[in-house]
Amino acid sequence: MNRMKTGSGRESLAERMIPIEDRYSFLWLAAAAALLLFANGRWIIPAAAWLGPVFMVRFLRTRKAFVGLPIGYAVNAVLFYFQWQAAFQGAGAAFMLYTLAFGLIGFLPYVIDRLVRPALGGFLATLVLPAAWVSTEYLLHLVLPLGTFFSVAYTQSAYLPLLQIMSVAGLWGVTFLVLWFAGVANYAWERGFRISEAGKVSKAGKRILIFAGVLLAVVLYGGFRLAVFPPAGENVRVAVLTTDRDFEALPPDGSETEERLLAGTLTTDERRELLSRMTSINTDLLERSRLQARAGSRIVVWSEYDAHVFADDEADFLDACRSVARAEGIYMAVPLIVVETRPDSRPEPEKMAVNKLVMITPEGAIAFQYIKANLLIGWEMEHAVAGAKEIQHVDTPYGRLTGVICLDMDYPGFIRKAGRQDVDIVLSGAIDGTDNSGENPMHAVMASYRAIESGVNVARAGKYAQSMAVDYQGRTLAFMKHTSSDGRTLLAHVPRSGAWTLYTVLGDFFPWLCLAGLAALGVLPLLRRPRPSRQP
Repeated sequence: MNRMKTGSGRESLAERMIPIEDRYSFLWLAAAAALLLFANGRWIIPAAAWLGPVFMVRFLRTRKAFVGLPIGYAVNAVLFYFQWQAAFQGAGAAFMLYTLAFGLIGFLPYVIDRLVRPALGGFLATLVLPAAWVSTEYLLHLVLPLGTFFSVAYTQSAYLPLLQIMSVAGLWGVTFLVLWFAGVANYAWERGFRISEAGKVSKAGKRILIFAGVLLAVVLYGGFRLAVFPPAGENVRVAVLTTDRDFEALPPDGSETEERLLAGTLTTDERRELLSRMTSINTDLLERSRLQARAGSRIVVWSEYDAHVFADDEADFLDACRSVARAEGIYMAVPLIVVETRPDSRPEPEKMAVNKLVMITPEGAIAFQYIKANLLIGWEMEHAVAGAKEIQHVDTPYGRLTGVICLDMDYPGFIRKAGRQDVDIVLSGAIDGTDNSGENPMHAVMASYRAIESGVNVARAGKYAQSMAVDYQGRTLAFMKHTSSDGRTLLAHVPRSGAWTLYTVLGDFFPWLCLAGLAALGVLPLLRRPRPSRQP
């Protein structure tokens, strides 16, 4: 059925609400499903993140809303299950609820586009989907303790020129461009991809060139930043250590030992066994730190959930760390789980652990003790103490250093505090268990994005997944898979100086701009409606 035009040559609102006629509608849905499976999560093909939404939008626009939206949501929920199931292994049956909930949240931008776009019409409507997507991602990261975990921007980690826009707009700028492509592609599709008329660029073609120009400008800016402002000056050798002992000191797995640990009723034999396991790992890490210092490393960082101590033994363990740092003349960033076995000594009866990072100087002094600010859902939130959301730093001959832990690196606004303090190197210990292979790069990628946004160099120990070091432009300096490396030691020569970025000054202005823009796009059709004529 062809759409009728109004006398002005433009479609009326009622006409635009009619679905586009396309007999291949479900073929586009199948194409969307095939591409979107690889557009995020466990298996990522960067181009799929650009192309998958193109076909999902096309399907939704060729079906009536009350038919297309439920089908689209069902497909999106199924895709979410396969994309993210490996990352939520501990969720059990609850993951089905996550699938239904996050499948819906991730589908909301499509819903907004399907309902708002017809009322706008024209090229302006191409902004609805990207603005809705950025708004959804941003609000989700504000209200849920998952950081920016599901962001589409992380699918583009392979192309550094594109990523440099994060030094201005944060990762939200990348998300916006990826989804704007889907809106523009459908704008062209609905006009038969006719970009020229009578040998000249058509009106639609000129508007499509706006998107092409913006994308080109972003890539040129990125290329210019990479070429003209690369890290310069001296580097410092950093050793990143993860344990090569294939067991954990403590079992956050619901075992009887853990239950007695929480209740403060460990038997003497259980305590002795846990202490033996702790000591084995701790001693090994200290000795390996000593060896790396003698090989030339000036900074050493360990992974999260490797070193454990009982609260009564913490002072003695830190004395041992300080002794190594002082004897070898190194800075040590030591993530440490401190377990309080006595309920009467805990801040709260159920808060049995402190997940901290201790920064030790070559003089053997403790520069600061940072308590993890952003805790993991589950055992950590239930049983660990949360720290203040503040960055601490120490000035050294190798630049200004700070230390954070794992999930802290998933929050752009939190690491931006390091950029605002002119931190040069961020040291991070982390534990990743995002799938059974132990090689999922997701959290390492997320940490590298914080480097570009805030102009900091990053050295990160990733237990069970990937350790890496990147410079402030996102270049990989060193990389190690936890499961395939002898000794599980990563060595990197890290720039001693960071860089200034506009993002550290402006912060998350871009998602707020998208939220405001989306609200304006929703109101604009109401302002365009002709006023009813008054009867004489």
